[in-house]
Amino acid sequence: MSDDEKKMDLEKINNLLFKFKLNSNNVIFVYTPPKVGSTSLVSSLRISASLKFNVIHIHDELMLKIFTGSNNNITIKDIILYNKNLGKNVYVIDIYRTPIERKISEYFEKLPFYHFNNTEENLNTYSLDKIVNRFNKLFPHLSQKDYFKEVYEIDIPQNFDFEKKYVLVENNGIKYIKIRLHDSKEWSKILSEILDTEIVIVNDYETDKKKIGELFKKFKKSYKVPANLYNDLIKECPFLNYYLSEDERKRYFDFWETRLGDEVLSFTKKEYKFYMNISLENQFFNDFQSEHYIDVGCTCRPCSKKRNELFIKIKNGEKITEKIIHEENIENAKKNILDNIQLKINKLNNNRRMMIAKKDVKPVQAFLKDVMGRKKI
Repeated sequence: MSDDEKKMDLEKINNLLFKFKLNSNNVIFVYTPPKVGSTSLVSSLRISASLKFNVIHIHDELMLKIFTGSNNNITIKDIILYNKNLGKNVYVIDIYRTPIERKISEYFEKLPFYHFNNTEENLNTYSLDKIVNRFNKLFPHLSQKDYFKEVYEIDIPQNFDFEKKYVLVENNGIKYIKIRLHDSKEWSKILSEILDTEIVIVNDYETDKKKIGELFKKFKKSYKVPANLYNDLIKECPFLNYYLSEDERKRYFDFWETRLGDEVLSFTKKEYKFYMNISLENQFFNDFQSEHYIDVGCTCRPCSKKRNELFIKIKNGEKITEKIIHEENIENAKKNILDNIQLKINKLNNNRRMMIAKKDVKPVQAFLKDVMGRKKI
């Protein structure tokens, strides 16, 4: 591919990726692995600052191809650098989540569509032993990458900043930020400071609120991590040792070491590859998630009005259940306009009736006055 061809492809993909264009020169790429809390972060950023920041949520190149319909070799890093070269202020955010919790969440995300190829309702009838056994087979192969350390290709500090609870690295004029999911209560303060904009945080797309929520809760409550997997993959996890302080690691290990189970034999790399190929070939149920976010980022007037309402509610500590859905907001806006027109029409009609009534009453009043006057005589 020539430089000119690549530039044309970058422009095309970038235009498709930025569905809602703003005049703002600020871009945030929430470029993370799945199931680390990124959906909540994206909705929070959009609700708080959609008129100031373009917010793009992306997991990998496959997701990029699905979003844009592109079949070329453009990478997410190409798109990030392209936006920087356009003169934009670019931020890239990744989130760290502790390994066992992240593996469980990733497993349950794909439980119906890949691992058992069944509906969420039917999965609720499965035995917990069956769900646990499959998870242990997959355990070593789930949630392996750390984007900040392995994918971004930047020089990172030797130690995580446990006082600030984030790391910020500037590379080629792009600001790369790493935060931790278990600090989510601090995200508002952290991100408001970094982005110089008030950010409120909302929980979005939580697994325990789905149809398999009860199964998910039972799993988390009873699951015991096999001792061999714990010792080989968790105790020596380099990411856990980087992102958790010594005290945090101790608390984490203390918790899971009271919940160790018997050793198991998991899939080898070859077996896992075969398993995933078969799972994808057999997939019957669609895993497309409509209305995935509380806020998809539309900046039309009705959506912006709804966004402002939600922002105030969240800031006041209210729990929100609404979503910012463009079609609904447009319909509500139309309805409000029609209602206001009808109110004005009703008011005009009432005024007209009152005026007519007054005109009709005057002769009657004069006649009564005359009659009453005669009686007095």
